[in-house]
Amino acid sequence: MSVQLSIGTAVYNLEESFLRAHIDGLRGQLTDETELLLIDDCSTNNSAEVCKEYADADSRIRYIRMEENGGLSSVRNRTIAEAQGKWIFFADGDDLFSEHFVETALRFQEAQEDIIIHERLKFLEQKQEEQPCTVTALTPVKEGAGRELSISCMCLDPSYGTRCGLSSRAFYHAAWGALYRKEFLVKNNLLFPVGQKKAQDAVFNTEAYFHAERIAYLPYIMYYYRGNPQGITRRYSADLPQIYEALLKLLLADKQAFYPDDAQVDASFRNHRIMAIVIDNMRLNIFHKDNPLSKEQRKKDFLAFIEQEPYRSAIESFDPKASDRWEWLLTVKLLQKKNFSLLNLFAGNDILFNKLSGAYKRLKKR
Repeated sequence: MSVQLSIGTAVYNLEESFLRAHIDGLRGQLTDETELLLIDDCSTNNSAEVCKEYADADSRIRYIRMEENGGLSSVRNRTIAEAQGKWIFFADGDDLFSEHFVETALRFQEAQEDIIIHERLKFLEQKQEEQPCTVTALTPVKEGAGRELSISCMCLDPSYGTRCGLSSRAFYHAAWGALYRKEFLVKNNLLFPVGQKKAQDAVFNTEAYFHAERIAYLPYIMYYYRGNPQGITRRYSADLPQIYEALLKLLLADKQAFYPDDAQVDASFRNHRIMAIVIDNMRLNIFHKDNPLSKEQRKKDFLAFIEQEPYRSAIESFDPKASDRWEWLLTVKLLQKKNFSLLNLFAGNDILFNKLSGAYKRLKKR
């Protein structure tokens, strides 16, 4: 029996309990039509031994160790190259699958779509109780949706997805937010940007949805994303400006190639993607509690950053009515006033950030 579904799990120095939970949650679901690829990006802890243990015990599980540490994009691209199935699913080794993931995916193995978007939920310690999927037919996404979803991934603007009839639980920006037909990926030479340390999925999916001719929606929770307080989305990153500069070059190249001279896309890109980069640099770099620089140096870095283009223009032209990110409102207002002191007080503190942002939102609504 041929493989229909290949699941490629990215592994790098994972906590053993998370990795085992990830594999155990899927192993019992595997069939002769499915394979699990555990692709190790040269872990230096015991992740390799854990993966080998499972691969040695089950022929449907393959352990693949990268020749050198190349980052998540290299792992994802290796998944595409190694996958034997008609469908590919990209997973992260600390997340969990639905208990009905495989049977649900195989139910639609004969689908001719290029991409099948599904739903996901975030969890902290335990995922919610589940019910089997009762969906018997995929929901075709409207004609022209590929363009809108591509723009959404590029601009980080969720309104495009809403217009396509997707719920907020359909997180199509992430690689694990959909099933991809391998033939479609290979035909269009769709690969993840090697060397990009953040938002690789945004670049990949900007291009994937642009090229997709047939997209369907599966309104069922297939994947559970672990909210890890120590994860990369919370850690201090001294090189964040350089990482995001590289990301902007990639996305701007796609914007120019796919949507040149589109004023609406330009505005969305400034208001969402560029502002997201600004906010991240405030919270994960300049004002992060682990930033070792002096207050005086951080203030210099702050003023230099917000005066750079395209950040300066995005801050000055920010339109709160066009954004659903209410937690940005106070931060943007303080950025516009160049108020380092107040931002230094709360921007790097998650609890205070959420409290003050929520209070500011309520005040603005009065």
